[in-house]
Amino acid sequence: MRTDLEEYRARVRAFIAEHGVPMQGEGVRVPADADEERAIRGWLRALYEAGFLGAGWPVQWGGRADHLPQHDLVLMEELIRGDVYRPLDQVMLASHAIIEFGSDEQKAQLLPRIRAGEHVWCQLFSEPDVGSDLASLRTRAEPDAAGAGDGFTVTGQKIWSTDAQWADMGMLLARTDPSVNRHAGITAFVIPMDLPGIEIRPIREMTGYAEFCEVFLDGVRLGPEHVLGEVNGGWKVVTSGLASERAFVGANSLQLERMFDDLVALARAARLPDGTAALEHEDTQATLAEALARVEEVKLIVRDTVERILVDDEHPSDGPVAKLAYTETNVALTEIAMGIITSSVAVDEAGAAVADRWYHNFLWGRALTISGGASEIMRGLIGRQLLGLPRA
Repeated sequence: MRTDLEEYRARVRAFIAEHGVPMQGEGVRVPADADEERAIRGWLRALYEAGFLGAGWPVQWGGRADHLPQHDLVLMEELIRGDVYRPLDQVMLASHAIIEFGSDEQKAQLLPRIRAGEHVWCQLFSEPDVGSDLASLRTRAEPDAAGAGDGFTVTGQKIWSTDAQWADMGMLLARTDPSVNRHAGITAFVIPMDLPGIEIRPIREMTGYAEFCEVFLDGVRLGPEHVLGEVNGGWKVVTSGLASERAFVGANSLQLERMFDDLVALARAARLPDGTAALEHEDTQATLAEALARVEEVKLIVRDTVERILVDDEHPSDGPVAKLAYTETNVALTEIAMGIITSSVAVDEAGAAVADRWYHNFLWGRALTISGGASEIMRGLIGRQLLGLPRA
């Protein structure tokens, strides 16, 4: 098995070296211009055509009979290591949900377009004043009285929708039965993002990029063909889809390893007032040692989580624990980097690019503690699912 995985890793690495599209910066997923958008769509298509992405799909929809779950982890690790554009989380979530819950017509219409890079997807989940508590969403999908009686009219607002400004399709959660509470009464829809009544407003972030958007839905008409799964069964759809991304959690530990290497490089390049490098001082060395210990702790947490995932034996709290450990450690590393930079008087020319990455990562890292479930939500889940604490 190990030899087979290493051979697979070598093939993935060679393919990335030849065809990969570089990332603008960590977390930057929106194309800078039309040329980069074409390149990204072509890159996603190439990954599918090569059998690296979407290999776990059913064979009839392009999957591979020899696919192993470990292949997904290897792919994501090599994409991170190669600093190339990584598959959109939304694409992976959408494809899983369509395969699991879509009608035959939806599968035939949507899955080939994902593989061809024709459809980029976004999530229309979070809402103002709701955040990570998706069960409290207030966007309404009401029976469409003006139609044939089996459609819906959607009104509401979504926020923090990554890639919405260039997405072709969206996965929407809306409340179809307001008489029931929380998870019940929510329906999942697959919707073209150019439907009348949809307005998209990018949100400029402190990084200078606009990765997230507000999306306003004003009387958007949807037919029964847009319903994914069962009416009022949307919670099952979205939780299954989010779980489909769990196999990639192991790649996060590699990201932390690369960040720690950058931290050491920064300490070597940063010059203190006496002209010495920050790395020469015992206090910096002690700080780096503590950081390395924390990175190693996260690697162990993630490794254990991945091992349970691969044998389908994970605990419900495994994902929240791994997510919380990774994102909070990511932020901690950026804060150490900023401490090194602000205590120095200069950074050697050889370390300028590293310093620039840390400026960006310091700003971007906060988003990781919010997206995919805020740290506060993760702590609540861990308290209830792992420790058996009551809901606050």
